[in-house]
Amino acid sequence: MKLFAILLSGLVLSILAAFGVQAATAESKRVALVIGNSKYVNAVALPNPANDAHLIASTLRNAGFEVIEGVDQDNAGMHGLISKFTEESYNADLAVIFYAGHGMQVDGKNYLIPVDADLTSPAYLKTRTVQIDELMAALPADPAAGIIILDACRDNPLARTLATALPKSRSLGAGLAPVDAKADGVGTGGVLIAYATDPGAVAFDGNGVDSPYSLALAKHLTEPGVEIQSALTRVRGDVTEATQGRQRPWHNASLGREVFLGKPAAQAAAAPIGDAAKTPASPAPEPVASDPPSWEVEQRLWDEASKNNAIPYYEAYLDQFPSGLFARVARLDIDQLKAGKQTAAPPKKQVVQKTRTLKPVPHKQQKVVQRRLSSETIARDEPPPRENNDFLAKALIFGSGVVIGSALKH
Repeated sequence: MKLFAILLSGLVLSILAAFGVQAATAESKRVALVIGNSKYVNAVALPNPANDAHLIASTLRNAGFEVIEGVDQDNAGMHGLISKFTEESYNADLAVIFYAGHGMQVDGKNYLIPVDADLTSPAYLKTRTVQIDELMAALPADPAAGIIILDACRDNPLARTLATALPKSRSLGAGLAPVDAKADGVGTGGVLIAYATDPGAVAFDGNGVDSPYSLALAKHLTEPGVEIQSALTRVRGDVTEATQGRQRPWHNASLGREVFLGKPAAQAAAAPIGDAAKTPASPAPEPVASDPPSWEVEQRLWDEASKNNAIPYYEAYLDQFPSGLFARVARLDIDQLKAGKQTAAPPKKQVVQKTRTLKPVPHKQQKVVQRRLSSETIARDEPPPRENNDFLAKALIFGSGVVIGSALKH
């Protein structure tokens, strides 16, 4: 009887454990859609969005997300990716959308612009762009949490083209308009919408491979134990510092719980030593590490950090690659910048030419020296007198000629 009870309890525990694993797997499903549009057909190409998309996609993959990624998408391509994301994230616990590229607001509504958009008619806003409402509809329902991150507040020549075709009754604003992060349902999910800069303002691409906003996102968004709204606050601080206050990211949210894009604090912490001591016979399982970012991402982050030579950029590199190839140099550069030291070549030693100082000479001695110098100068300038050898030679030749002539006569 006792043995039967033990076997029954073991069976019950096994069933509960199986259900627990399935529940944990379902709850931990994380899906992301990342789009970066750079090569516009009817506008000047943008330098950063495609690179930003690769950087954010790599960051989210390393945090355990299933990423749907697209670069330089036309109208059909963007809508196709949104449809795929809608299906993949339907049962997800956490869904993230990141978009970098051109965007605009018309009459308070925001539109994302595919690379093939030709906005010469107001009607094209409905047929040749992607409305923010479509992204909101693609997010999973409550109790899931949905995150939308928009780096689309750039100076937009397509908006100026559209402005000439819009009737006077319609208004076209700069940057993006704030979107209400209202979520349906009464569960613990919700929606958060993050913007690269303040409403109605213009964001900067920066001078490097990635925009300041994407670099800060890659640094803070998936930090272990950092809730997303705290991470975005850190992003705002880094971007504000990097752009000297010209760009200030912001967000609005209706989340019903804390959301961690990285590992929560409880999972990030190491296992207690006391628990490990209780079971010395069973070895502790090795931690499962996500695939490290590719070397291209590391090189890009380091190039950006070394080019800007600012603490936030070096910290962004170290956050992704704490043991990277350039980690030691990055820490040294941070220490030098914090100490206010600028690395410069040591100043060259000035070569001082020593001059001989002549002692003053008395007046009488000066006259004697001048006489000597003048006499030496004359002696050097005048050639030595020739001896009168030429005259004697001519006289001998003449005399011999006379003697020979008189002998011939006789």
